[in-house]
Parts: sequence; structure tokens; C-alpha cells
Amino acid sequence: MSAVLVAGSDGGIGRACVAAVEATGGAAFGVDLAGGIDITAPGHAEQALAQATAVHGQISGVVHAVGMSGRSLGDGGVVECTDTAWHEVHRVNHESVFRLLRAAIPAMGKGGSIVVIGSALASSLDDDFRTVAYASAKGALIPLIRTAAREAAPHGVRVNLISAGLVATPMSRRARTSETVKAKLPSLMPLGAGPCEPEEVAQAVLWLLSPSSGRTTGAVIPVDGGWHLR
Repeated sequence: MSAVLVAGSDGGIGRACVAAVEATGGAAFGVDLAGGIDITAPGHAEQALAQATAVHGQISGVVHAVGMSGRSLGDGGVVECTDTAWHEVHRVNHESVFRLLRAAIPAMGKGGSIVVIGSALASSLDDDFRTVAYASAKGALIPLIRTAAREAAPHGVRVNLISAGLVATPMSRRARTSETVKAKLPSLMPLGAGPCEPEEVAQAVLWLLSPSSGRTTGAVIPVDGGWHLR
């Protein structure tokens, strides 16, 4: 029986995720949900994958959904961005993807799918979302996943990136409640009304994890309401 492994540094969110999977009749378990696993830290991605393999054997899919905003640390334009914001945002949003890819590709053996959640800000900027550390960290994911996809392809492992627009999550609350952003959102995301829902991004993740996308790798899939068309 297949199962979902949840690994993260926020125990509350992890337990809620496990409960949500179990409520639909699926199987799920958490790895150190009290905060012991943090894939942004050296060695932790390997620990999470080792635990998953020990409990359920072959790993068929891995999703990287770790990210942070650096505004509170001083992220902004090039001139105003602080060293702290630059280093921390890149550590969490970029370096952690490298660490997980490095651990996951050999752990998956033959076959499987890795999905990374990126951002539309990687390729299409806006003055109200001027965060150079965040945008550049997300932009750096594109050559990273393409390199990983080429390296993993002979093993049957696929690696793809979802470029998400403004999504209704707690991290985006500042932007979503800004009257300025609300006014311009129809031009930023012309397809649909308002921000994307997390479930819409999840549907794209499910497709990339499924055999239906079995010939897709190294791709950047936009789920952004048309943001990339600007």
C-alpha cells in the first residue's frame, strides 16, 4: 500500500497534513514532526528519505514545497536588500532544493517523479513584488531542475518545476490584503478571479507525480492565472 511521508519543521502543519490524507482514506505518516527534520539543514534530506525508505521501501514521488518570504529580514530592491535577507532567502528557497534533489535522485532508484514549487516572480517582476532575493532564488531553480532532470533521466526519474502565481496561503497574506495589489490583480493574473487556491497548485503536482506525465521532465509548468503572459 502506498503512503504519503510528511517531513517538515512545523509539527502542527505536518500533523494536519497527515490527518487530511487519512481523512480521505489514504495512508500517511510524519517524520519528526516536532521539528527534528529541516531539509534546509545539511543531512536532513537524507534522513527523511532514509526513514521513508525504511518504512515503505521504494520512493515513487518527492515534492519540495518549502519556501519563505524575506521581507521581514529586509528583502526588497537590489539597493535596499540586506545581507541577512539575501543569504537566508537563498538558503531556504534555493539551497534546500539542491539538497533534496541531491538526496532524492539516488534514493529513488529506477523511476519516479520529483516536483518543485517555484514562483512566477522568477521570470516576471512587478513593483509591488520587488523582492530581489526571493525572485533570484526562485529564478535559480530553473537551471537547477533542468540539470537534475537531465542527470536523472537515464534512471527513469523525472524532475519538474511548477511556477505558481499569487496563491492564497498565509505567506501571501500581505500581498493579498493590499488594496494596490487587489486593484492590479486582474492584469497580473487575467485568467480567473483572485489568487490561485492551494488546491489548484496541488492538482498540477498530482499530474506531475502521476504516470499521465510520464514523458514530461525538465519542464516549468505555470499555475499562475496567466501571470507569465505579461
